[in-house]
Amino acid sequence: MFNTAEDRLDYGRILSPPAGYTCAGAIGTTYSLDLETLIGVPLSLFLSEEMDGTLAGNPIYMLEGLRKSSDKLLVFCEGGQIKVPNKANLLFTLLEESVYEVTVADNYSFHPKIWLIKYSSENSVPLYRVIVLSRNLTFDRSWDMAVVLEGNYKDETTSRNEPLIDFLTYLRRYTYNNKKKKLINTFIAELPFVHFSTGDKHFTDFRFLPLGIERKYDREYTGLFETYHDILVFSPFLSKETVMDFDALALTNSNKTLITRRSAIPELSNELLNSFQTYCLKEVLVDGEEAISESEGIAADVQKQDIHAKLYFKSKNNEHSLYVGSANCSRSAWKGNVEFLLQLNYQKWGFRISQVIDELFGKKGEDYDERFNPFEKIETVPEVIDPAENNERIMEKAIKRLCRARAEAFVSENNNQYDVKLEFDSKYIAHDVNLSIATLNGYNAVKIEPVTYLRGLSLTDLSEFYLVKAECKGESLRRILKIRTKGIPPEREEFVFKSVIKDTHAFIQYIAFLLSDDYLLSALEQGGGSKQWFYEGAYNEYQMPVLYETMLRAVAQSPQKMEEINYVIKKINDKEIIPHEFEHIYQIFLKASRRAVR
Repeated sequence: MFNTAEDRLDYGRILSPPAGYTCAGAIGTTYSLDLETLIGVPLSLFLSEEMDGTLAGNPIYMLEGLRKSSDKLLVFCEGGQIKVPNKANLLFTLLEESVYEVTVADNYSFHPKIWLIKYSSENSVPLYRVIVLSRNLTFDRSWDMAVVLEGNYKDETTSRNEPLIDFLTYLRRYTYNNKKKKLINTFIAELPFVHFSTGDKHFTDFRFLPLGIERKYDREYTGLFETYHDILVFSPFLSKETVMDFDALALTNSNKTLITRRSAIPELSNELLNSFQTYCLKEVLVDGEEAISESEGIAADVQKQDIHAKLYFKSKNNEHSLYVGSANCSRSAWKGNVEFLLQLNYQKWGFRISQVIDELFGKKGEDYDERFNPFEKIETVPEVIDPAENNERIMEKAIKRLCRARAEAFVSENNNQYDVKLEFDSKYIAHDVNLSIATLNGYNAVKIEPVTYLRGLSLTDLSEFYLVKAECKGESLRRILKIRTKGIPPEREEFVFKSVIKDTHAFIQYIAFLLSDDYLLSALEQGGGSKQWFYEGAYNEYQMPVLYETMLRAVAQSPQKMEEINYVIKKINDKEIIPHEFEHIYQIFLKASRRAVR
């Protein structure tokens, strides 16, 4: 269950539909968001490909994944926690209607990590999947944990999903897009009839546990803060107060184990460190990727590995409960944040929490070698003072406060260019931090005022994603904010399509992929003599008969694909790109497909 070498889940794989199914809708939540990671999610959800695989670098496939996801994908994140991408990408603009920031009152955070996905099939009832995670939607390499539940739609109702429905109802208020509200409403209407299962006989029961969305969903509701005999707490961030709460709930002769980050140890007292068996990931593993990069002389963006999983496993008599999700062992997690956990009841003859700890430590009978234990025991509490981190917190709070300003933006045309007027509530603009705002690509940065103008922009500069920079005492912090922007010309999306489908060859390649016929791809490759030709070659009129044959099969087997091609043709709307002979014959196929649907 917790063998770090064997029990692994691939993020892209757990999002991908099962064989014979397609994604009908997906709602995800995260604290921090990386647009470069998010742009790969449609590849898994709608094209059943790896998020970071070979297709991720091909704009044709990325565009098709985004097109398929446009009305079916919805992601919520903490306001002010969208990471600035390493490189601007026009395709990011196609994510605007799928991303919404959430701001929680009193400086608390929106922190849940969950996916709710519906898959449909022509031959089976819909399949639903709930994925409860501890990781954010980023390329972070830290150690995380996930649980996947699947369920089917049935005629009888269940009350088990009421907390999940309440969570979706809470999220609905943060989207202003009617199509996305409809997606949420569809899930809310269907969830009473969905019966989830753990798929493991040892997990005998489960509960969905949202926190912070309503008064009734507090820490007492979870049942976690009750007496126990044994407990394992796995949390990267700590508050002394919360660790003391768990310490006080221990019964006589209890066993208490805490696994955390080294940077969190100063939050503890020596008394707590003596009360809990406390461990951290070995520094050689935390710094492992950095060491590899340095040894190869690579000037790379170093990503350290540390723990990010949040897990609570407690036992009392013969009752064992596992809590997995987003909540750290901290005051803010349990007394203000919006979080989401899954409680699983576990039953197995002879089970002890020490067995889980042995798995984590790599212990296998008498063959145990401490050198292969990824964790090391912490004996003393160090004193750590990092003033630079305090500056970062000040800047982060300033950006987070700005997210509460209910900003709006308005686009106006000016001599074939565009101006954007941004309006902020002045009381949310920090005075102890310098704040500036620019377009997503970082151009034309200006100081943030209650009324701020970005002038002289091109069509491709326009986006609901804006780059905000905070500066304080020689330090700086950059984040992406999503601001509702009115007046963006509709032809911007057409321009984005044509930035990828630049010529006839790219158009034929796109149509070939949309039809997704392996024989077609093989024939096109043979026509050019190599696979390289398929990706980079020029348009060849001998490709057309192969396309026509494939479209003929699609009319009979998948007539909806003709409508998808029609959508693409309308978006491009360029006779220099779309061959006349193709469009003429395509219209015949389109009419035939519509008759077939009737």
